[in-house]
Amino acid sequence: MWVYGEWKKSNMDNSLYSKLSEVCREFYKLYFPHQKIAAIINNYLKRNNCKRIVFIGGLVHVAKILQSKGYEITFVDYTEEMIKEAQKVLSNMKFVVSDMRDWDLDEKYDAIVLMGRILTYMYTDKDVQKTLTAFKNNLKEKGVILIDNYEEGKIDQRDYFNGTVEVKDNTMTIRRISSMQKIQSAGNVAKPNLYKWDCVYEEIINGKKRSFEDKNHILRAFSRDEMKKLIEDSGLKFVENASNFEERSFVTVSKKISR
Repeated sequence: MWVYGEWKKSNMDNSLYSKLSEVCREFYKLYFPHQKIAAIINNYLKRNNCKRIVFIGGLVHVAKILQSKGYEITFVDYTEEMIKEAQKVLSNMKFVVSDMRDWDLDEKYDAIVLMGRILTYMYTDKDVQKTLTAFKNNLKEKGVILIDNYEEGKIDQRDYFNGTVEVKDNTMTIRRISSMQKIQSAGNVAKPNLYKWDCVYEEIINGKKRSFEDKNHILRAFSRDEMKKLIEDSGLKFVENASNFEERSFVTVSKKISR
């Protein structure tokens, strides 16, 4: 574990956030429906009387909304660069750089929130199970885990991964041009559904254009039954698969309950 000011090298490929952290944060800021995502998370947190939570990933404006609702948040990402981007938006919370597959936060939390379809980068069952075990070890009894995932058969629909997405405000325009192809199907054997994704970001500020190439990502899409089984195999209690903020993904809810 690395608490801001210390270092621990992540096992993950850091190219997306370490090299592109600023443009990614700006793209996420302009693209995602932060209020809607925060409302989904808040619904489960309130229902389970959660106060102290771990928030993982780049949706920093969702974390800001949740903080305004009174949650005590530890913000985690796997690169120092994205933590620095988060600190441009967030304050009065703990920041941690760590690979979620093996972290130990030295505390027990009421909930762990992994939204933004981040588990899609865990493209082996071994990595998923390491992640879920780490989550379980850092939760209080009856603690809640919220994870959203791309759904198999839907991940490549519309233009988010296949086509062009353009977002803008009064000061900038960001255009992301993507292509995706399926490289492995589950079929009748225990293999994950994997996709190769390439993209280029184009950022235009005051008429000046910069381009950032981001290629060779391997992404995973899950079925709902697959997520249920992965949760149960980890020793967590599966609660439900529920609707997410968009139709291509779903939210899996689970709990830590001693047996």
